[in-house]
Amino acid sequence: MDEISLTAMESALKHPDESTRLRLWRSNAGWSLQEVADVVGCSTSMLSRLERGQRNASPKLRVVMARRLGVAVGDLFEVEPIEDDGDR
Repeated sequence: MDEISLTAMESALKHPDESTRLRLWRSNAGWSLQEVADVVGCSTSMLSRLERGQRNASPKLRVVMARRLGVAVGDLFEVEPIEDDGDR
């Protein structure tokens, strides 16, 4: 592997984007696409598209996936902090 590819891979591991984070979690857990799809209740095709960044998961799907896999939503997806709008 050349130095540029290694650097890109290291960067992805340190600062994973949403699709990389899901794929990394699945890979580290040793699960296949089919296993995750079965637990989550979606197709392998949809899960694959999520992992490649070709589709975005709705907030509801993110929560469902995390709960069914027994992990925090932030383990699978990038979670943006909720800003206090000061209205309360």
